[in-house]
Amino acid sequence: MAMCAGMLAGCGGGETDNSDVKIADTPEVESTKQEDQGDLVVESAGTDPNADYTVSGTVTIAVDTARATDYEALFDSLQAVYPNLNIQFDYFSHSEGNDNAAEYLSSRAAAGKLPDIVWDEAGNLPLYLTQGWVYPLDEFVAGDPDFAYIPENLISDYTYGGKLYALPHQATFEATYINLDLLEQLNLDMPALDWTVEDFESYLTAAATSEYSGIEKLFMIPTLLTNAFDPSTTLYGYNPTTRQFDMGGFIQAVRYMVRLRAIPGLEAWALRRNSSGEESDYVKKFGTSEDNAAFDKGLTLFHGVGTWEYAAAKSRWTGRNWAIWTMPQSADRPGSVPMHVDHCFMTSSCENPQAAFQVLRYITYSTEGNLARLSMYDAENAGKYATINYLYYPTTLHPDVVEKFNALPEATEFDKFLVANIANSMRYDMFKIVPSWTEVTGNYITETVNQATDGTESMVEPTLLEAQGKANTAMDKAWADFEAKLAEVQQEFDSAHSGQ
Repeated sequence: MAMCAGMLAGCGGGETDNSDVKIADTPEVESTKQEDQGDLVVESAGTDPNADYTVSGTVTIAVDTARATDYEALFDSLQAVYPNLNIQFDYFSHSEGNDNAAEYLSSRAAAGKLPDIVWDEAGNLPLYLTQGWVYPLDEFVAGDPDFAYIPENLISDYTYGGKLYALPHQATFEATYINLDLLEQLNLDMPALDWTVEDFESYLTAAATSEYSGIEKLFMIPTLLTNAFDPSTTLYGYNPTTRQFDMGGFIQAVRYMVRLRAIPGLEAWALRRNSSGEESDYVKKFGTSEDNAAFDKGLTLFHGVGTWEYAAAKSRWTGRNWAIWTMPQSADRPGSVPMHVDHCFMTSSCENPQAAFQVLRYITYSTEGNLARLSMYDAENAGKYATINYLYYPTTLHPDVVEKFNALPEATEFDKFLVANIANSMRYDMFKIVPSWTEVTGNYITETVNQATDGTESMVEPTLLEAQGKANTAMDKAWADFEAKLAEVQQEFDSAHSGQ
């Protein structure tokens, strides 16, 4: 194992035959490794005292080719330190564009060929649980020192019926661009990383001039800023602790948007509503009716962006003097920003769970695995893999991992602030972890929100409170149905695995 420290690819591994895993519809996948650039250098690889490097056998990992994830270097490093494992990949993509593994898992389950590990999943975990596809993890993580560094809010997200079913492996965040040229033109200072909704309003108002606008569109502001008005709630006012919609903060956020929209020129899109003759006020101000024209011309101060799309956006908007920045936060809970988290899990049909868990541990929360993954973005390893993202945000707060992240060449104060506040932030991607989320919000909330935002400020509260009552009734039933079904599934799993 000592020989693995440093040049990883030279220790164990090698190519594997995936022919018994792949099927006819498996997408073609090209390697991201640049063969002439040398091997990935990872300090202290293969020296994790909490790992079991002796495990052996085949572990099949499902990889979603529709998701832009840097993964190949991670699995190369894993293969190097687990030389007795035969790592195989089952690649899949989506026929309908939905970013989840439901279709894939359903077809594999029907064929009796579920993978052992599902990597980088971003779909509806409660659905997979009720189908009996997921292996509970409590027996594996018990007593593991590295597990203790996963923030408690993330462990809670993947715990159902008292059992842990999945592990987080990366976070991404909702954010905003700030037009630095316009900021200078308006003689404004850069906001603080923990700025507030009051600060945001001041900046937006200052940019509402005859030439500029504060932002192209305000549509997402109510959901993105709900937590800033009520730190106990997230998207649409959902409270993860009570499992109910409590729309007080969301109503404030919608009122906030309606008020901002009424300020002439603050929202570029609102100018499309006003016209004289054949031209709207938008065309008169920005010279075209093209969507996002004000932003594209550099005439807005802010524009929404997610950290997951930042690298692609930078390549599209070369020459732009923009900085990515945090969303405004509550003064009572600075650092709480809208966060997405992706997960990995073992499947219930896994035949070698001890080996599979070593893989799962490495690719999610182990300090060793996180240091290996972060090493992809080191200056020393630049160019060795064709990375898609400019970095990734780990979901373990082990001091060594945080130190490594903060030392990355691309890590800015913005990035360090996000990682430092993962335990403090609120999930924005509730559809991944709340049963029937899409159905409940689609049936009772989303259209009502449109009605509230299109009306006057006085219409917001009564309109949304009526939706809140209906949505909570539906959500209570969704949780009750889910938990009853999960109890049945878990009982069947326990019976099938008794004595193992």
